[in-house]
Amino acid sequence: MSAWDVIVAGGGPGGSTAAWRLARAGKRVLVLDAQKFPRVKLCAGWVTRKVMADLELDPSSYPHTLQPFEAVYVSCGGALQETRWKEPASYGIIRKEFDTFLLRRAEAAGAEVREGVRVKSLEAGREGVRVGADQAYEAKAVVGAGGHTCPVARKFGGVRASESVVLTQESETRVGEEVLRRTAPHYGLPELFAEPDFRGYAWYFTKGDFLNIGVGCIGRRPGVHERLEALRAMLRRSGRVPADLKLTPFKGHAYAVRRRAPRRVAGERFLLVGDSAGLARDVSGEGIGPAVRSAAVAAEVLAEWLDGRGELSDYARRIEGLYGSGERGLTSWLASLLPEGVIRAVAKGICGNAWLRRKVVLEGAFGIG
Repeated sequence: MSAWDVIVAGGGPGGSTAAWRLARAGKRVLVLDAQKFPRVKLCAGWVTRKVMADLELDPSSYPHTLQPFEAVYVSCGGALQETRWKEPASYGIIRKEFDTFLLRRAEAAGAEVREGVRVKSLEAGREGVRVGADQAYEAKAVVGAGGHTCPVARKFGGVRASESVVLTQESETRVGEEVLRRTAPHYGLPELFAEPDFRGYAWYFTKGDFLNIGVGCIGRRPGVHERLEALRAMLRRSGRVPADLKLTPFKGHAYAVRRRAPRRVAGERFLLVGDSAGLARDVSGEGIGPAVRSAAVAAEVLAEWLDGRGELSDYARRIEGLYGSGERGLTSWLASLLPEGVIRAVAKGICGNAWLRRKVVLEGAFGIG
């Protein structure tokens, strides 16, 4: 008999959510993560109201940095344009705090957590899965929640070189609220800057004592480092980043968006969630929402399967219902036939129109509001 019902590879928001829900359902769950928490995880760092609902988390009860915001500013090569809601549309967080909180909550629910343990090998058989790490672990199934380079996804997910990958460079620096209120034009509210070719965007976001800035893009020309230098120069010129302010060194990471060459998200003994499954939102790259939602679905499917009431393949069908097949459809095919100049003009028009910016960009692509 397997020592565990489920092994979760990765303790981020997706992994901890799956573990928490499974443990709460009475399942034997082991979480393995290569890092030790609290650990730095770079991200623009906000969660939507939908994420908070999926986590069953009341904002007033969250004990760490939580910056509610009711407006977002967007620039498409010109002045920043405001989109405002009548109530908080989303919440700024510090991932180091947020991820640790969720992992400890899973642990308190009954999941066993082992940190600093890297998954090195996986073998699936008719009776279960054998996970090689600091020692051998056996379970009836494994959940891949280790991000873009998750070992479960690499082993079982059919990862292809042709998938659409976003490259980012980000920095988060503890500056102090007093300083940020003096320097930020819109303290506590995200500022988004579309890249000139609309192949990505940059951001500037102040939350509590922290300043988070970064840029993400698809494609290598111009590269993400060139885009970052242009962003830093603009932030210096505008006074958003004073010349004497030393930023935490920028770090990069990659993730796939569900645009083409989708990963195989379920198999006989495995499920993939979040970035491991390549579920980041197209256009925005927002990943926490899909990670938490897919983890909730994965936990439900796994619990039913362990009780003999369903199949793991049900997960793939539900994920496709939520996020589409990921295969190239008619819309993307037609878009590929249009000159880049036309696509940029359409994108700029959408960002410049108040209603479209709200519905298509912020609420649609980002899930804000």
